[in-house]
Amino acid sequence: MTELKSLIGQKFDVKIEKLAVGGSGIARHHFIDRDIVIFVPLTAPEDHVHIKIVSVEKTFLIGEVDKILNPSRHRRDPPCRVANICGGCSWQHIVESEQIGQKELILTDLFNKFLKDVPYELTPAVVGKKQFNYRNRIQLKHFGNALGYFKKGSHDIVDIDFCPIADEKINEFIPQLRRQLNELFKSQLNDQPKAKLNSDLKKSDQIKKYELKINSDGKFEHYPIGENSEGLSFAQVNSEINDLLVEKTVNEIQKRNPTQITELFAGAGNFTFPMIHALPSAVIKAVELNPQLVKHAVEKIKSLKIQKKLSFFTADCIQFCKTMPLSSDLIMIDPPRGGCEKVILEKIAMTQPKTLVYVSCHPVNLVRDLAYLQKLGYSFAIKYLQVFDMFPQTDHFETLCIIEKI
Repeated sequence: MTELKSLIGQKFDVKIEKLAVGGSGIARHHFIDRDIVIFVPLTAPEDHVHIKIVSVEKTFLIGEVDKILNPSRHRRDPPCRVANICGGCSWQHIVESEQIGQKELILTDLFNKFLKDVPYELTPAVVGKKQFNYRNRIQLKHFGNALGYFKKGSHDIVDIDFCPIADEKINEFIPQLRRQLNELFKSQLNDQPKAKLNSDLKKSDQIKKYELKINSDGKFEHYPIGENSEGLSFAQVNSEINDLLVEKTVNEIQKRNPTQITELFAGAGNFTFPMIHALPSAVIKAVELNPQLVKHAVEKIKSLKIQKKLSFFTADCIQFCKTMPLSSDLIMIDPPRGGCEKVILEKIAMTQPKTLVYVSCHPVNLVRDLAYLQKLGYSFAIKYLQVFDMFPQTDHFETLCIIEKI
């Protein structure tokens, strides 16, 4: 690393090979006796760029674009005027077809590297009708007179009037929210000594967050985060792709016709209720830590009168796995971005289920978890693998992976 530090501030001409998890382009520079990987944000595959090295990690460099020498055929002008500074979208400068290709490439590179002995076929990605205006929920930050998202890598706010990836109903309200907050800010200036207010506003805890969303009834609602129940707000932000993901997942599960299912990280039943509807002979035990989500699910269970077929446990999945048996028929997991804790994976490996359905929002952790299961002696075959483009204009995506014991 000491040798690499000598490269900070130096400039090179490089060609971007492909994109990486996190959104940056990957280039290489030959240094001493090896090629060093350079991650360059805001680039596109096949870009020929002049870059400056801005930081060094143990085995790679971080560069920034000084000049685009020859733009990629996949590059375009971002539709959003603040795309290059806003921390929300990382790939607006890349055409959608290439975004999908790179997401599939990221996934297959990971599988080929870390699960090289496990064959698979990647089903073509599921892409929605909307590449913009698809988000049914956003969180805006407010500080002083600024309303918007955080800038890339900071807590400074990018001031916006609308967000191209947000639903039209949400965008219609942003100017109104701005006026309301500006009036509130003016009243605070009048009510408090200016010096004291300015001192208070410099504190990071003065940044307020506001939830703007389309609810399950298709109506717009908003509230300051922390002043209203946020339990049910954790739902997929892309309704169209979520519906397609649920449909495909349930169809694949239905083919296997399990009679006992354990579902971990069940939320409010996004997959659970479609599964119980499609599998009339199945019994499902669903586990979710958030009591508000469980309460919502239990109320639905009572209204449908399916208490004998479906049980919701308000529990941490780790503790549940320590104390309760899992289904040896089918286990379904939809963990947060960090993936599964080792305790959960160890219980799955000990249970040796016929089928494991893993819905992932982070491909690195998906592959890490599968490799750990393999290491624990759970031998499996990958029976289904597919990217769902839940987050167009960003490097994020959902993956449906179904494995079966062999």
